[in-house]
Amino acid sequence: MAYRLQLFKGLFRSTDQLYQLSQAEKIRGLWTKFSLLLLGSVLLSLLAGYLGIQSESVSTYMAESDTSTYEWLKVLFAAGSVLWGLLFPLFFIFIPALLFWTFLEIEFKKLVALQCIVLTIYLIEYALLIAWNVFFSIPRDSSPFSLGVVAQYATENIIAIRFFSFITIFQVWILVIQYRFLRTSEAKGARFVFLIVFLTGLAFWILSTLFTSIHVENLF
Repeated sequence: MAYRLQLFKGLFRSTDQLYQLSQAEKIRGLWTKFSLLLLGSVLLSLLAGYLGIQSESVSTYMAESDTSTYEWLKVLFAAGSVLWGLLFPLFFIFIPALLFWTFLEIEFKKLVALQCIVLTIYLIEYALLIAWNVFFSIPRDSSPFSLGVVAQYATENIIAIRFFSFITIFQVWILVIQYRFLRTSEAKGARFVFLIVFLTGLAFWILSTLFTSIHVENLF
């Protein structure tokens, strides 16, 4: 059976789509959709870089620079955002797919298709975060979609707040879709599959927290 990858149907009609994907002998449109997601990630990252979103760690250093240095740093920041937009989807898609393939022995191409579907969720979340930042000046740490707001009432530790800001309804949605597909395709126990999915998500939240907590100004 041939299955044509449809990203949005995979999100909103996930039961049928995930079952068809699990039973597919051939997947059509995978690399086309992958390329579109890559382009979408680059464009969103370029927009975020142009708007200066998440540049707080370098904004003070940039403000103290002369005009030519300031403009050069803006270009570097935008270029870094584009590079991140290009590299992130590769890590997001292939590293979890490789982990799931190693422990659960599901066809790797199907896992790549699964990660393309959940990357769509991440890009939707990213676009909404940009919109919230632009129109309401609300950063990720205070996103209404995350536990970051709750964490701010419980602690003043910025690392803890940032960690919980990555636990969002969108990230839970990603974990649910991953779990449902892996359970459809895998004969191993539900607890083992849940553990693999949860640990993968937890690793993503921890690495994201560490990456966004780097004091870039100390590198200059």
